[in-house]
Amino acid sequence: MKRNLFLSSFLFVLLTGCSLGHYGRLKEVSPPTEALKPIFGDNFTSFLFKTNISIYNKEISGLLLTKQMSSGDYRIIFTTELGMKMFDFEFKDTSFTLQYCVPQFDRPALLKTLKNDIEMLLMNNISLLPRSYYSNKDETEMIHRVRMEKLSTYYFVEKSTQQIYKIERSSKVFKKVIISLNDYKEGVPANIIIKHSDIKLKIELNLLKR
Repeated sequence: MKRNLFLSSFLFVLLTGCSLGHYGRLKEVSPPTEALKPIFGDNFTSFLFKTNISIYNKEISGLLLTKQMSSGDYRIIFTTELGMKMFDFEFKDTSFTLQYCVPQFDRPALLKTLKNDIEMLLMNNISLLPRSYYSNKDETEMIHRVRMEKLSTYYFVEKSTQQIYKIERSSKVFKKVIISLNDYKEGVPANIIIKHSDIKLKIELNLLKR
């Protein structure tokens, strides 16, 4: 009886004692005067990344082309270095279209995961979702929280540069995805690393040209 009471009390504190779960040390602040800058800029033609995808201990290397067709319309094409297309995604406004993929990528769960990862980087239509704002203890970072039905996406911005250096997608209990953005060149991260905690998936992007 006492043991059950202790467990119930512990779970209550865990779930209600901190509304942000593992982000409980952040303090909520007013919306910043500086708007959240898109990772790839407002208007770009294309970026080419040398890419390595590690999925369940299998390595797939190639080139990822990120191309803006028009405002809010993007094509993401992944090919081998010899030019064989592996997948082709289109993001347009709030819609997503799978233009093509090879059989090894044609798995609903994997396609959804890749789609979600790319959406976090494109930051397309996040302005349509509820947002709140936080700062760390020493106020060197601004964190933009984009709320979804069950998960939230956190964009960590270094105040001194106004650059996003980390993105996390999380529930109240688990951090599901962590994206690191490093080595900014001309306002664009030259190295992007995407790590998943719930599946064995890691994606590394290294900028080749823009």
